[in-house]
Amino acid sequence: MALSVELHKKFKGFRMDVAFEHDGGSLGILGGSGMGKSMTLKMIAGLVKPDSGKVIVDGRTVYDSAAKIDMPARERHIGYLFQQYALFPTMTVTENIGIAMKKSGDAKKKEIDRLLEQFALQNLGERMPNELSGGQQQRVALARILASEPQMLLLDEPFSALDSFLKEQLLEDMIRQLSDYAGDVIMVSHSRDEIYQFCDRLLILDQGRVIVTGDTKD
Repeated sequence: MALSVELHKKFKGFRMDVAFEHDGGSLGILGGSGMGKSMTLKMIAGLVKPDSGKVIVDGRTVYDSAAKIDMPARERHIGYLFQQYALFPTMTVTENIGIAMKKSGDAKKKEIDRLLEQFALQNLGERMPNELSGGQQQRVALARILASEPQMLLLDEPFSALDSFLKEQLLEDMIRQLSDYAGDVIMVSHSRDEIYQFCDRLLILDQGRVIVTGDTKD
């Protein structure tokens, strides 16, 4: 899936001018704190409106300031994993996953059961988010996103809320869990190790601008 991004936004004392093309697969966005990494994802997803620019996902224009196109986030078919996972606190694991689904009845139950198994949550379906560990909450959040059948998945520093000793195992788990996902994945991180293990392609942001792009291993 192709992605074309041109984003411009001015903040107090900071300006973002981000432009890049991505031809598919997994892309990492690397940079220090305050360089515009998460804001780039939020503008792609439609959670924050740029001042100007354009976002095209697989030939579909979801934002174009010149043409006055600004598709709502819910219509962009882009899944967004927040740093704190944003699970609904009054819903069980099963309800959190199910709320994102287009299916109903037996088909919905079957798909929920499949996702619970895929993410090793079979025995946690009736638990509330506050009864889960950080790693379990992350798996529920990922399952909920995939339940909505997104064309693209955006991961906003997915390991920042976890203890350091958990990160390595959970990164390996995520790579395995997303191995069958057909869409593109963009992951923001300030960790070179995370990007190196997870992403085929890489771009580096500095002061709101892309300073280098290429194959991650290069």
